[in-house]
Amino acid sequence: MKWFTDPDEVAEERAAAAALRRLPAGGRVVAVCSGAGGVGATSVCAGIGATLAALWPGRIAYAGLLAAPPIAGVQVAAETMWTDQVTLEAVEDLRDRHSVLLLDLGVHASRTTRVLLSTADRILVVTDEDGRGEEKAMARVITAAPATKRALAGRSGQSAPDRFVIPSDRAFAQLGSDLLERAKPATCRALLRLAAWCV
Repeated sequence: MKWFTDPDEVAEERAAAAALRRLPAGGRVVAVCSGAGGVGATSVCAGIGATLAALWPGRIAYAGLLAAPPIAGVQVAAETMWTDQVTLEAVEDLRDRHSVLLLDLGVHASRTTRVLLSTADRILVVTDEDGRGEEKAMARVITAAPATKRALAGRSGQSAPDRFVIPSDRAFAQLGSDLLERAKPATCRALLRLAAWCV
């Protein structure tokens, strides 16, 4: 058990909180994808959405989710629930009306997904503790959007500017409006840093 907070963690949290004090100048599109199913892309996307919506209710939107969790302050457009139904027009409309649009693309590798990756300002590749699908997803991302800022989120490893560690947490087993209340403090800190990277 860790009794004292690591000074580096405190500094990272303060930097993340400072970055989240201001909204992005224009609508930002953040694509969340993976190279293997079941690694947590939707869970991480929901966690980012919950974190951002806690700060900016009504300014966050989701698109492309297979199963959109109910999170207060996050708009989920019904017509964009399945990845292959998300259109560029819908992305532009949601981007114009919201500060951050989260595109949960999961493991999908369709032509539509590649087009949506190319519209993103940030791309987050989610992997599990074994790194399943990391190379496959990164190759897809680099092909579709070579100049887009990207990062990796996983369950293990060391944090770095382009790598985030999201601890395993039972709170992700049931996504809902109380996700952040049920999540471990370490998970909330990780989501705060990740949300700051998104904006």
